[in-house]
Amino acid sequence: MRHLFAAALTALLSLTATAQNEWVTNGEFTTTMSPWVLGGAYSVNPGHEVGWDTTGRGASDCFGVNAGGQVTPSPYPPNTIEQQVLMIQGLTYEFRADASGSRQSNPTVNNADIGTIWVEVDNVEIARLAFGGYANNGLPGGEVKRAQICGRFTPATTGQVTLKIFFQRQYLGGAANPRMNLDNVSIRDVAGPTYWIQGNRKIGTTVTHQVRGTPNALFGTFVAAGENPTGTSFPGIGGLWFLDLATTTTLALGVMDGSGAGSFSRAIPADPVFLSTPLFYQAAEWTTAIQFGHYFGVVCTQ
Repeated sequence: MRHLFAAALTALLSLTATAQNEWVTNGEFTTTMSPWVLGGAYSVNPGHEVGWDTTGRGASDCFGVNAGGQVTPSPYPPNTIEQQVLMIQGLTYEFRADASGSRQSNPTVNNADIGTIWVEVDNVEIARLAFGGYANNGLPGGEVKRAQICGRFTPATTGQVTLKIFFQRQYLGGAANPRMNLDNVSIRDVAGPTYWIQGNRKIGTTVTHQVRGTPNALFGTFVAAGENPTGTSFPGIGGLWFLDLATTTTLALGVMDGSGAGSFSRAIPADPVFLSTPLFYQAAEWTTAIQFGHYFGVVCTQ
């Protein structure tokens, strides 16, 4: 009887997972940190922050921290935020969050390290972003690096597990030192391939686009000047198409390797229009059928 109950519970959770598309609570940090729990080592001013523009598309509530050590020598343990999320063993999920790195209190002074953010689910690392150094770019407020932290994972446990996000800097922490901000933290059920732009999206540079999906599958990535938030369905194709069809352009076609990874590089023109005008990206993969992935929209930095 106990085994029958366990099997029924697993089936119920699987059905729930199929219907659920967001597993993080308050990933936007709206008005409060709850249910996030702060932890880890020493840091300066960690917590809920109002009015910072993490994404480049407008100010919002977010989490911010000046990570780093209190006394020498290094290395310095990280600061953390965490919450419990429901995961289903064997299903595949996509993690995504927006992050920025800046030096808000001392923008004219260069610094060797903004910090590193990484993410664990049930004590397994699933995503990592290293900002690298901070450079004074001569603009009011200084340089702001912006990136997405993204990963694709399949948990080994069914039930409530810990989502923990780490913030670490190689040097002493202080209010005048670089600060990291995080917003729009999300774990969603996978729909097709996972797609993101790796690292800081700076105009006039070449950036790496990453795709994760089914091993050895064909993939295509696309960009558009607009979005269709309600999505469009096509007969015989899984998922919805969220890009504006009239402005959609193919970025790359390729084949994922045996681990399900694909990547390619593209230059970002040194045009300030990309600092305020978002572009929208989506990927598709083809195995026995075509499947669309989740889409995202971002602006660039300078």
